[in-house]
Amino acid sequence: MNHLSLFTVLSGEGGNGIASLLDVGQSSMIWTVLIFVIALPLMWKFVFGPIAMALETREEQAREAAAAAEEARREIERMQASIQEDLESARREAAEQVNAAKARAADREKELLVAAKEEAAKERARAKADIDQSLVTAREILRQEAVRLGIDVAQQVISREFSSSDQDRLVQDFQAKIEN
Repeated sequence: MNHLSLFTVLSGEGGNGIASLLDVGQSSMIWTVLIFVIALPLMWKFVFGPIAMALETREEQAREAAAAAEEARREIERMQASIQEDLESARREAAEQVNAAKARAADREKELLVAAKEEAAKERARAKADIDQSLVTAREILRQEAVRLGIDVAQQVISREFSSSDQDRLVQDFQAKIEN
């Protein structure tokens, strides 16, 4: 058989060949439905089933990822709130410590001021006592000198010498008169 005769058989020039089955008329619809019905279980098992399972798996993973992201967001919010609370607590504590330090410094300043005033008062009292003692001593020295000077003048005026017992008696008499 040559090539031409095979084409003739397949092309169905007599109307009864295989070509009549391949004709695009009514028979193609039958073949399409028949192939679809035969291929559907195979496609369902080998194509659509794995695709559907992959889509379900992917959707489940997406849900889990979204849930994990939401949980992570809530955890971050909790951590931020905790950090903010810790920060506020630290600020309050620092402010309390600063206020306590200021109060201690003010108390210490008052204590030092009181101590300084007391010390100044003691120094004034000591100085006054020293001055008073110096005045008493100076007056005593002046009295003694005045008496001696008076005795010297009296000796020169009278031209007589006084014994030391006479001089002591005169000094005591003179001091007694001055003190009264």
